[in-house]
Amino acid sequence: MARLAGLPVSGFNPSTRMAHITINQYLQQVLEAIENKEGGFCAELLSFKHPHVANPRLQLSSPEDKCQQVLEPPYDEMVAAHLRCTYAVANHDFVEAYKCQTVVVQYPFLEV
Repeated sequence: MARLAGLPVSGFNPSTRMAHITINQYLQQVLEAIENKEGGFCAELLSFKHPHVANPRLQLSSPEDKCQQVLEPPYDEMVAAHLRCTYAVANHDFVEAYKCQTVVVQYPFLEV
């Protein structure tokens, strides 16, 4: 719950919260996961099994500028590709989604 500081704790449902967070909140969570070496949580934030993928606020066709403002390379490119992938899937463009996902997984294992 510490990751969602400032949000009401009563009736806390992480699925509901993640479905409504802003791009800046999402990027801040990714940054904190990286800085705190929380690899498992970082992996969740880049997973299609996580509720954030249903959030229209995160389904962006060009998230690069936002990602570069918050994250350092190579994380900015990885997260931007993930967000482009969510956009492509939401628009049923599965070829583009595959291309974006390839960017996400092309990096060698990074110690988070």
